[in-house]
Amino acid sequence: MTLEGVEAFSVPEGVIAKTERSLRRAGRDGYELFVLWSGTHNGSSFRVETAHVPEQTSYRRKGGLCVRVEGEALHKLNVWLFEHKETLGAQVHAHPTDAYHSGTDDTFPIVTTLGGLSLVVPDFCRAGLFAGSAAYRLSLEGWREDSRPVTRLIQVV
Repeated sequence: MTLEGVEAFSVPEGVIAKTERSLRRAGRDGYELFVLWSGTHNGSSFRVETAHVPEQTSYRRKGGLCVRVEGEALHKLNVWLFEHKETLGAQVHAHPTDAYHSGTDDTFPIVTTLGGLSLVVPDFCRAGLFAGSAAYRLSLEGWREDSRPVTRLIQVV
């Protein structure tokens, strides 16, 4: 199964709120954090049902910030997804300044399904999830920026 045909991700307000709170909380301390969205796929739409904040370790290094989610936390997430019949569709994280997909983002994604979404939010999400965010979709050639406005790709429900 791929998500290549998905044209829109429908996201409940509660998932948006949890995502923003989590990103801002980590950002206040100067760290990045991954929030993962899972849900159900039906044709050209993906309905997000759940926001996950797996156990993770954030690092500050000379070259910048990074986050690592260990294998045990990923296994726990995969078991949960299987038991709840949901698919991992998107990863969301915030950068301290600009929204872009870094080399680390390209090389070590958590979402690995073709058509999956990677949303990068600027300024540790201080202005909200949609202010200046950049959306990337996974293709056979790697992560490619989606040219549509984020507010068209992600529909709040």
